Amino acid sequence: MLQTLLLALVPAAHAADGATSAPAPLLIGVVVLAVLAVAGVIFTRPVDGMIAGAGVGAMATVYLTVQHFVAQHGGTSICNVSSVINCDAVNTSKYSEIGGTPIALFGLGFYAAMGYLAFRTKAGRSSAAPALLLVGALGSVGYDLFLAYKSIAEIGALCIFCAGTWAINALLLAGSVLLVRKLEVPVGKALTTAFADDAIPATLMGLGVFVVGLMVVKMESGSGGVSLGGAPKVDDFADLVENVRGSIVLDGTEPVRGDPASKYSLVEFADYECPHCGLMSPVLKKVLEENRDVKLLFKHYPLSMDCNKYMARPMHPMACGAAASAECARVQGRFWELSEQMFANREFLSPDDIRFMAEKAGLDAEAFNACVANPAAMDAVKADIEAGATAKIDGTPSIFLLGAYGDKWVKLNVGPGDKDRMTAFFAHLRAGKPPPTPTEPAPLPE
Repeated sequence: MLQTLLLALVPAAHAADGATSAPAPLLIGVVVLAVLAVAGVIFTRPVDGMIAGAGVGAMATVYLTVQHFVAQHGGTSICNVSSVINCDAVNTSKYSEIGGTPIALFGLGFYAAMGYLAFRTKAGRSSAAPALLLVGALGSVGYDLFLAYKSIAEIGALCIFCAGTWAINALLLAGSVLLVRKLEVPVGKALTTAFADDAIPATLMGLGVFVVGLMVVKMESGSGGVSLGGAPKVDDFADLVENVRGSIVLDGTEPVRGDPASKYSLVEFADYECPHCGLMSPVLKKVLEENRDVKLLFKHYPLSMDCNKYMARPMHPMACGAAASAECARVQGRFWELSEQMFANREFLSPDDIRFMAEKAGLDAEAFNACVANPAAMDAVKADIEAGATAKIDGTPSIFLLGAYGDKWVKLNVGPGDKDRMTAFFAHLRAGKPPPTPTEPAPLPE
């Protein structure tokens, strides 16, 4: 039952950046209508509006919490419209967690506490609760301003559902102000009373919802069974492998991680601004550490119209420059060192940022700058893009395998949450067991 509910909240989507999602106008329209509906109630019946706002906010945070874990399994949000309107870019950033826990889950606890206080007010059980509602709303709006700044100024992307919660919190602030104005005692006195009578129960309510939510996501994502992302058990390989739409072409210039003589070869097409690629990078490194008979080859596929003629819309404005920089690191034998840094800091890929990372990676600065300025670096990137087009990839990361089916390449349907599954698959092959029959790939989106 729980899994069905969670999967209903997170519709199936392509497991890669660059895939299509819900139409932007429709999605934005739904969010705007929800916010307007709450606003209409708040400014006519403030208490009812506060309850409605807490409910809408709670639903949004449930979705964002689930989607945070889904993204770690390679799933994509329904609001990934472009590089600017992209929930996963925001929801997988370093600002999306506190101590490894998604901030959306803290938000769920907040809305539970606000809803509790609003119900207390409506039932006439607390005449001072509006003062506490005001404090909570002020705190949430202040934190929202911080998140909005980080989202726009640093991440360069906007999450529609996050923005919806910001609007809801602003409305909760407006509603609490309307309720406070009706208090028969000064706000300070009401606040003292509210802290004495309502603060502990409201905190326990919010904390209880938070803890239950945390337990659920921990159990679901770490049970070894079906996860929040709908990922199969680690020993279920039925849908792990699919046939390649096109063909895999290597030119011998690909950076190689692992033993070049390894029996199994992985080829990854990736983009340095892609959230899922950033999550996948350390996972693949661990897979290679645990499976010494597997090597990884890297090919660039920046999702940017600046260098990728197959892109129909703008997505990742810094991706082409980052790819060319990685090529220059390859020339100096430091590809993986710079690559790891760029994946880990995908929100900071300006030329100056990359030069700083290149120095940290031990590259010769003068030679690096000269290489980046040389068109040959971008030519190498474009050659990889052509290879991606030949393979008919539909997004990033796209990962292909050679060695399990003789000289036949297949695509691996894996995401950042599939490390154990990949290791189990290679152990399965190593034991001489037959690999699963590859499924047919879905048609490319038009």
